[in-house]
Amino acid sequence: MVIAGGLALRGASEPSGGPTDTAGASSVTEDPGSRGAGGTGDAPKEEPTASPADRKDGKDGKDGDETGEAGGKDEGKGKGQDEKPDPGSIPSSGPGTFATADGNGDRVGGSGRTLTYVVQVEDGIGISAPDVAAEVDRILADERGWTADGKTGFRRVSGGASDFRVRLATAGTVDDICGQYGLDTGGEVNCNVGQDVMVNLKRWLLATQYYADDVTSYRALIINHEVGHFLGHGHEGCPGAGRPAPVMMQQIKGLHGCRTNVWPYDADGRPVTGPAVG
Repeated sequence: MVIAGGLALRGASEPSGGPTDTAGASSVTEDPGSRGAGGTGDAPKEEPTASPADRKDGKDGKDGDETGEAGGKDEGKGKGQDEKPDPGSIPSSGPGTFATADGNGDRVGGSGRTLTYVVQVEDGIGISAPDVAAEVDRILADERGWTADGKTGFRRVSGGASDFRVRLATAGTVDDICGQYGLDTGGEVNCNVGQDVMVNLKRWLLATQYYADDVTSYRALIINHEVGHFLGHGHEGCPGAGRPAPVMMQQIKGLHGCRTNVWPYDADGRPVTGPAVG
């Protein structure tokens, strides 16, 4: 995945790539400078990086940073697996306009800061924004997710200011928006730029080699990895053979002795981390 700033970029004006947001039947042009109230503002700055929950390194756009599978007790594996489409049927480009999932979610997480987010899906790709929102909501509410720190909370909104946006889009649109920050996603990977968590449609539908049989778990890796960048977390390496891979590890480049994992915390509330990389 690629990241450019996350919470550290709060308040900065960011390019929108010209997308139009649509909620229900109404369509409005978004002001790039008004995208959210910002996060905490105190997360460490990171240089732009590319990743698909596969994240790329800046040189090889097809080496993304995959975000793991279920750790510990194989939680999350084999649940709700979708039938994967023919790769040739997945659109590679779209109009750059988005439908926003309606409705507001309940707050989940600790007693500290509450980060609000919207979920948007590019128009014309045949995927329902409410369906994607339901998956994102489930992932961010999971007890093994980022809320396990006891401080961070999330709440989905459908309009007004938000701290970040999760946007499912075609490879071409992801490339366009991430490219405005100088990031080369190469048609293959995801990125976090400013307040946007950009999810590559191909990765969302097909996953990667380590998750070929469990797309549902891979989606958790995508969201946890990219939101982790937004929260200020950098890449991590494998902490040791046989141990779960951190979600901030670029798993698509190899597990290096670790086992797949898609959650930042284990079932006992312990953080799954590794040595800082880069």
